Amino acid sequence: MNRKSLLTFVLATALMAACEKAGPTAPATPAGSALAAGATLEAKVGDACAVDVGPTTSPLPALHFMEAMFGLAAQQSGVNCGGIRSLDTKLEATAKALDQNPRNFHAACGASGALLNELEAMLRTGTLQNITFPAPAPGAPTTLLGLAEELNGNWCAAARGELVGPAGQP
Repeated sequence: MNRKSLLTFVLATALMAACEKAGPTAPATPAGSALAAGATLEAKVGDACAVDVGPTTSPLPALHFMEAMFGLAAQQSGVNCGGIRSLDTKLEATAKALDQNPRNFHAACGASGALLNELEAMLRTGTLQNITFPAPAPGAPTTLLGLAEELNGNWCAAARGELVGPAGQP
């Protein structure tokens, strides 16, 4: 893992942790972004047709940010309920793997890889939009696909023992 990717990941994690402590708020939105187009970050807890991993024991700010961005993309794309449930199932499997002690990066890599494959297929067919959003940290991805690729890459690198951050966390 190169130094820039590690720094980006650490900064994104720290930023998301700070945001979680401050409470949920919408990030600043540049014109033309998914958030500026009127979408909201409202959680649909218990909604059978929403991307919602629910609460986690461990702080997983990057995963929860990705969850919110998938929710926005689904809301803006009008993807059917089956597609949303499929994305939600894969994201929940990723969350479950990361919420273990110790974290199961091999399972997180596999589940997030399946999620990435499905996202790429949905983008290719136009089922889901590749939304844009403000970078959560300097140099961080600003599209749903970029975010999914970077997080999957980080979790797979951790599974291979290539990336270890503060306190053994990627």
